[in-house]
Amino acid sequence: MGTSLEKIEKELNIPKEQVIREGIQRFLEFELRNSRAEISKICIKYGVTSFGELWDSLEKGKISEKECFDDIPRLEFLEINAEKIQKLLDEYLTHDLP
Repeated sequence: MGTSLEKIEKELNIPKEQVIREGIQRFLEFELRNSRAEISKICIKYGVTSFGELWDSLEKGKISEKECFDDIPRLEFLEINAEKIQKLLDEYLTHDLP
């Protein structure tokens, strides 16, 4: 059986609400960091800084569709997801939700 919030609260003398609040914040920060790392990896691969630049490079023939076939939709997804996570994190930190 895992460690319960009540046990953490008792053993560390930290209110469980604080554990939850900080856990949510750390989770969002972790997910954002991972998304940004994967975005950077794809962008570096093609010498671009964003999905838009990668798309422009494709349209201008600087890279082939075959070359970036899997990375185009992945980069678009990651950028959209990173924006969502950042928005949630900003709202969470601003409103200090439980």
